[in-house]
Amino acid sequence: LPTAMIDERLRIAKSGGAALSILGADPNGLAGIDPARREPVLRAAAEAQREVRELTMSDFYPWCVISIPNPVWAKAVFPDLPEKEALDRLVDAVAHACRLDTDDPTAAWNTHSAELMKLAAWLTREAFDRFRYEGPGTDLVVGMPANQHWIGTEGTSSQGIKFIANIPTDEVFCAPDRRRVDGTVRSTRPLIQSGTNLGIVEFDVREGRIVEARAEHEQDMLNQALDLDENARYFGEIALVAEDAPIAELGITFFDGLYDENAGCHFAFGNAYANCVEGGAALSEEQRSAAGLNTSRQHSDVTVGSSHLTITAFRADGSSFPLMREGRWTSELSHAVGRE
Repeated sequence: LPTAMIDERLRIAKSGGAALSILGADPNGLAGIDPARREPVLRAAAEAQREVRELTMSDFYPWCVISIPNPVWAKAVFPDLPEKEALDRLVDAVAHACRLDTDDPTAAWNTHSAELMKLAAWLTREAFDRFRYEGPGTDLVVGMPANQHWIGTEGTSSQGIKFIANIPTDEVFCAPDRRRVDGTVRSTRPLIQSGTNLGIVEFDVREGRIVEARAEHEQDMLNQALDLDENARYFGEIALVAEDAPIAELGITFFDGLYDENAGCHFAFGNAYANCVEGGAALSEEQRSAAGLNTSRQHSDVTVGSSHLTITAFRADGSSFPLMREGRWTSELSHAVGRE
């Protein structure tokens, strides 16, 4: 972004404004670009937006991200259809994902939001010590920080304004303890990184750090993302999404991070949201790191959810709780939370 646009966004944020980011880029817009030319641009952009990123990921001001259907994006999703038909199909898919095709979208959103907020509150109260993910290509143990705070659909800005940061959203999320992630994880949807489709990616993780990473395509691009700074190889987000979410039901790949991350459980490597520990927004970078939160100029979501994923939660005393089976919330969880 031009410096003037970044400065204006900072001015608006600090003066009590809000931000609406409208996306819809070509998922393959930078495919084939020499990695040596991309890297300095990516590093410069990440550094230039450091303060904006900090204000956004600590919910200093209300913000929201949406993606708007367009012909180029539609052809990436439906390459075998004529342009108009592809666009119509994408519009319908986005409407379903955003619950706009219901009789009363506002009521549907309110009900959905209340359910996820209830689940986030329950997870915060339970304060599980760790989670184990098991599925094809995935066997990963994710440790959690003390004073963890799970977040649902709604955020609250520093001015006390409630907002929904992503539309659509079907996740509850938190931050792992960056030092306590071990095992192997494989994505279930392609990773789109800076206008480039990397395909399916796999990570080997030891003591929190991604020590080996493999991409189906564009390995250099994945390496650049993971080496953006010293902490980019650590995880900053753990998000839970059930396989009966509207996007998952559609059975298509959107090649768009906002949509594909809401099709299933996902992780983000890189920066953590400050409020994923109690009082995190008021902590310094050094204090956040000591609490287990990752700090980085990177934040990239990787979808790992599928109908084959099992997640088991463990308490500090070693007792376990069945959280997800075959990618869906268990009956035990529904009973514990009081989900409808």
